[in-house]
Amino acid sequence: PTRDLLLASPPGMVEDLCEALGYNVLGEHAPTGDAQEDETRIVPEAMRRAGYRWCRTCQIVRPPRASHCKECDHCVLRFDHHCPFVNNCIGQRNYHFFVGFSTCTVVLALLVLPAILWWSTSGTEGSDATGAPPSGGGLLKD
Repeated sequence: PTRDLLLASPPGMVEDLCEALGYNVLGEHAPTGDAQEDETRIVPEAMRRAGYRWCRTCQIVRPPRASHCKECDHCVLRFDHHCPFVNNCIGQRNYHFFVGFSTCTVVLALLVLPAILWWSTSGTEGSDATGAPPSGGGLLKD
């Protein structure tokens, strides 16, 4: 969540989040707006060595392997990419759903494409040169 959302949350939620994650997501000090100064002031040296970084956009301390998505405007844990087909970021919490979606799409393509190819190359029996069905040969008889 972004800094504004955390600051507007009910009392005690930030403390619960800090206890669950093991670090203060808002950082040690308030942001100044200077990227270099915020990186060194807000994120302690021990956390920086462990891979924690300051996100200038969300204004939170992001954990290792988290990246900020320009499309969604959020920090995503174990960010892989932003997928335009599902209109969502692919990361830690939805990677297995994306693999399932990709697998289903490939299986569907393997079933549909040969059927379309077979249908388009097979000739229609009993039709004339224009491709129209023979006259009087419908299902309903007069």
